[in-house]
Amino acid sequence: MFIMPDFIHTPEEWIVWLLGSEFHNNATIEMLVQRTRHSREDTITFIGTLERMKAVRVNRNVRNATIIDSVALVPNGVRMFEELRHRSGQSPQ
Repeated sequence: MFIMPDFIHTPEEWIVWLLGSEFHNNATIEMLVQRTRHSREDTITFIGTLERMKAVRVNRNVRNATIIDSVALVPNGVRMFEELRHRSGQSPQ
């Protein structure tokens, strides 16, 4: 079972952490749902919050814009990830 690290305080921070540390800045909804164990609907809500914060870019399906193909970190999200990495005690790569 996957457990959210202690230095992560919100589901949104966890998504940023996963995107930056495990998924090389880009992941599908399914990948995030599998890793976080949150429901698909909750994960989409968290991603919506990150999108409004301008931390992620949501790549929508060409044929149906309600379908999210993938989520990627943008510069503000990368800064958030670096802050989380500092909080975790990991050194920059």
